[in-house]
Amino acid sequence: MTDILAWLAAPIPADPAQDLLSLDRYLTALDQSLLDPARYHRILDLFYDRTHRLSQELRPRLCEAHLPLDRELRAMAASLIEAHGRVAAGYERVSKDAGDRLAHNKRRSPAVIAGRALRSLGEQYETNCMVATSTPPDLWRRAHTLARTAREHFEPASTVVPGVSLDAENGYKAMLALAATQPEGFAPAEIALASDYLAHFSAAVEFLSATPAEGDSTWYWVDTQRDMPPVPPGRRVPPRHGELLYCSFQRLARLLGEQIAALEAGMPPGNLRLPEHAAGHAGRCALKRLQSHWSSPPHRQHARRHNNYRAQVCIGLADLWHLLEHGEAPEGVQAGAPHATEWMVLNESPSGFAVMHVSGAVDGLVPGSAIALREAPEKPWSICVVRWMKSENPEHIELGLELVAPTARSVQLLFRNGDSSQRPTPGLLLPAIPALRDHPALLAPSGSYGARRFFIVSGDDHNTQVTQGRLLSLDLQTGSIELFQFEPDPYPI
Repeated sequence: MTDILAWLAAPIPADPAQDLLSLDRYLTALDQSLLDPARYHRILDLFYDRTHRLSQELRPRLCEAHLPLDRELRAMAASLIEAHGRVAAGYERVSKDAGDRLAHNKRRSPAVIAGRALRSLGEQYETNCMVATSTPPDLWRRAHTLARTAREHFEPASTVVPGVSLDAENGYKAMLALAATQPEGFAPAEIALASDYLAHFSAAVEFLSATPAEGDSTWYWVDTQRDMPPVPPGRRVPPRHGELLYCSFQRLARLLGEQIAALEAGMPPGNLRLPEHAAGHAGRCALKRLQSHWSSPPHRQHARRHNNYRAQVCIGLADLWHLLEHGEAPEGVQAGAPHATEWMVLNESPSGFAVMHVSGAVDGLVPGSAIALREAPEKPWSICVVRWMKSENPEHIELGLELVAPTARSVQLLFRNGDSSQRPTPGLLLPAIPALRDHPALLAPSGSYGARRFFIVSGDDHNTQVTQGRLLSLDLQTGSIELFQFEPDPYPI
């Protein structure tokens, strides 16, 4: 215990990898100790603080990372995920061992213990989402049980530790709300922004213990006896048995919508209790996507067909534009030219594909980025957007792709925004497709859209074509790309 306490009192080193190794070793020593419950609990609180501070140290590195993570960063993230789970298990042990004796200690009541355990599970889930790996087994069942414990011991008149039960409830709501965003579709920095937002506003999540009114499709259902996150009603019908809890994110979506409107009107993010980076273009894009997920529960429109064939993939809008603009370089020529990697198509539907990486270097993969896929070299490139990502280890990565066009043409864009110094923006011209959209569309880097009217330049030095367009709708906007429909400008200059 002397070594453990000395380590807990020491500052976190510059390289958190060493501290994570010590954390694992000392947590094992604590679990094997024969301390009395009260002393074990006091030392566990110190581990809780240390693990939380390590999360804050590692978080910026995860926010900047692309999948698949390198081995060192993945190992640190895995150690941190494991540590959060073990700290939560320690609080579950305290609650079980101490029993009714804790009910008379306001600072060590079951509600306080459940709140700390839930926060550890919440950080475990957040880190797990940032590295796009599978959810740890039994995480959701434990969270449901801890939330029920905190609710059963709620003491609104408590003055010693005000709001502890409410904190546990809000931590549980934050986990449910993060799961409802389908976090596998967000980049690590966007997941961190969502967690920061929910730390302040998760109380807006609504609970309902009774079955919602027939036809009301806004209430997710949660089977609190099973290891599963909230389920949207459009995906699966709730069972007729089990302990069901219903939750809605509509009020949270309305609140976020008002905050986004205030940000776009010039309100400083600090006045809205939002992080500073929420005011930037990427931050606002992420908030709008969160708001969309919370306001409209997802539902599957098409059945998937299982497949098992190889395909080529070109990653990134810039590489794809270069490929369509200049053609494919002969093998072994022009080392810096875009190249296709090999993937396996696992399943497909009219709206997209699920693919698994087979061979070739991949770089710059983030949810929301553009990607192109073709079954064979003689086939055209299908243009897609990465909807979700999974990566169980450095050699494994799976993608869910949303099909936005079966073909595309490289163009350059100039917006009529009065900026004479602007440079042409590379983009892709997508055809109108009755099943997807009524008008042609443009796929451009995020932040390109600067005015409703613009020029589309295509062709080469010998045959250049200029078209004037007018934006009709902004259909998709992520941190990497934006897709908007347009029509020929009826008032060209």
